[in-house]
Amino acid sequence: MIRVALTGALGRMGAVMRRELRRQEDMQLVVAVSHRLPGLELTEEDRQSLQGVRLVTALDEVDAGGLDVVLDFSTPEAALEYAAYAGGHRLPMVLGTTGFSPAQLDELAERLAAVPCLVTPNMSLMMNIVFRMVANATVVLADYDVDVEITERHHRGKRNAPSDTALKLAQIVAEKRHWPFPEVVCGSRWGRSGARPEKEIGIQCVRGGDIFSEHQVCFAGLGERIEIVHRAHSLSSYARGAVKALRWIVRQPPGVYDLLDMLGLSEVLY
Repeated sequence: MIRVALTGALGRMGAVMRRELRRQEDMQLVVAVSHRLPGLELTEEDRQSLQGVRLVTALDEVDAGGLDVVLDFSTPEAALEYAAYAGGHRLPMVLGTTGFSPAQLDELAERLAAVPCLVTPNMSLMMNIVFRMVANATVVLADYDVDVEITERHHRGKRNAPSDTALKLAQIVAEKRHWPFPEVVCGSRWGRSGARPEKEIGIQCVRGGDIFSEHQVCFAGLGERIEIVHRAHSLSSYARGAVKALRWIVRQPPGVYDLLDMLGLSEVLY
């Protein structure tokens, strides 16, 4: 039985994750952590899904001996605290939190250096296949006159722009083209911006209504184009990916991994 501590347990993703963990015969949600306590009134659904689970405001309140892995869906600042706990108690960790700055990512790696940890900007298995599709297309089209444009669409409540997934897509293209990242990323165009530079990756962000999550990468050539699109319809795809990540990370040696490592797609296929 894999004993899980879930951080960010009372957020949108936390609620979906609680339900998904209860469906797993080989997993048990032991601890639920939320900085929103105390004072938060739980819904009836929350109470039912948290039956038999210890609900705390910080991981420091928990004996690490009763845990096998930490799953984080919180905020960058809170995730750093949880990473210090996991690293200090030699617990594997899976991080689905997004919005980290480069400095915060460096700090995460330092705090988790002694344990296996999986960090990804997107828990969807299909989105990670798209990462490899984009890498392949970039390599194959290296000698073509092709421009790359990325469009991401999210609901009005999305806090960061561009999304971490869009930035990951741009980073993949830049690395395969040996361009400096993020210097080649263009986030907006307005007025007489002039001709498009050769070394540029455009990212356009759409925010509105209840659009869930959509990412499109366009390879625009002369007389033809390729569009690779991923649409997520709910949070369940991320929860399913997280469950697979939990099973995988507890068997790995110390190191920093992502879902591409888990899928065996760590290198471009061509």
